[in-house]
Amino acid sequence: MSNLSSHDSDIEWVEQVHQLLLEIARSSLSDKPKLPDNVSERALPLVQKATIIIQKPDGQSVPPGSREWVENVRQLLLDLSRASLADIPRLPINIGQRALSLAQTAQDIKDKVAKKNRSCQ
Repeated sequence: MSNLSSHDSDIEWVEQVHQLLLEIARSSLSDKPKLPDNVSERALPLVQKATIIIQKPDGQSVPPGSREWVENVRQLLLDLSRASLADIPRLPINIGQRALSLAQTAQDIKDKVAKKNRSCQ
């Protein structure tokens, strides 16, 4: 039962990451690029969860085989947190493109999970 709970928690994490990445992309690619409000407060719990996911055996994480993506998300969120806590907050270089690319992968993961869930019913 704990595997199912962990699986659901990982899927919820992917959804939260997807939403934050889209917000980051929108904010950074707008006419007046800026950091989203409270980005470090929202990013740090996601970074902690990413660390937990990375430490799981490969077949037990959601999505299986995606450690590199999880690590890239973790690194982007750490970069954003550092930037937002700086004396003069500045957007990291190419953050919008990185966020958009990672958000697309998050959407692909969500689609795969939904398809797998539908086929299991």
